[in-house]
Amino acid sequence: MDKLEAVFCKERILVISFSIRVLNSPSEIYDCSGGLCDDIKELWEGEDSFDVTFEVEGEKINAHRFMLAARSPVFKAELYGSMKEAKSRCIKIHDMKFKVFMSLLRFIYTDDYEDGAFKCHPSDKLVQDLFVAADRYALEKLKVQCQQRLWMSISIDTVLTTLILAERHSSAWLKEKCLAFATKPENLTQLSVTEEYVQMMQSFPSLLVELRQKVKDSSDSMNVRKKQRTS
Repeated sequence: MDKLEAVFCKERILVISFSIRVLNSPSEIYDCSGGLCDDIKELWEGEDSFDVTFEVEGEKINAHRFMLAARSPVFKAELYGSMKEAKSRCIKIHDMKFKVFMSLLRFIYTDDYEDGAFKCHPSDKLVQDLFVAADRYALEKLKVQCQQRLWMSISIDTVLTTLILAERHSSAWLKEKCLAFATKPENLTQLSVTEEYVQMMQSFPSLLVELRQKVKDSSDSMNVRKKQRTS
């Protein structure tokens, strides 16, 4: 121990010696840019090995069954289960826009629903439609991304339609955000005279009950704080 102290300790200071080797030769540095994500993206952008075709709004889109099944339990049931789609080479998709389905497939292959050809603005109705599609095919990550984009673009004009969308598709996070935004006194005054508010009263009375309860809770909380400050 004394010998070690004599070598590594100088005036009660521990001396550590090491060397650094800088790899500056191209032959010594491994290029890992072409990873799995790039390979799958290339598979999506390629023109071969497809084994299923979808028809949406009269346009056809090719895809790979294994990829869809790996990402979506709904696609897995459709393409490998007992449903008629499992035996079909061409599957018609109803009640969905072509751009929405393209974005859905792009997400399945690349984890991103945007590309250079189609940039979706957060307030675009297309995000709402994609949110519905993500719920339909049980793509939870895509659903979360859409929720975040919808919340980013929230306004007096969009909050009630987004609130109804969240209620229909069991999005507790987005619903709570919309309720909090809508019940701000300055916002509620404007919302209560809109056509969307009347429609919500008629079609989703339970949301109106929650909205009013939120207002009451907020008012009670403010009164408690006032009493605490004056006491």
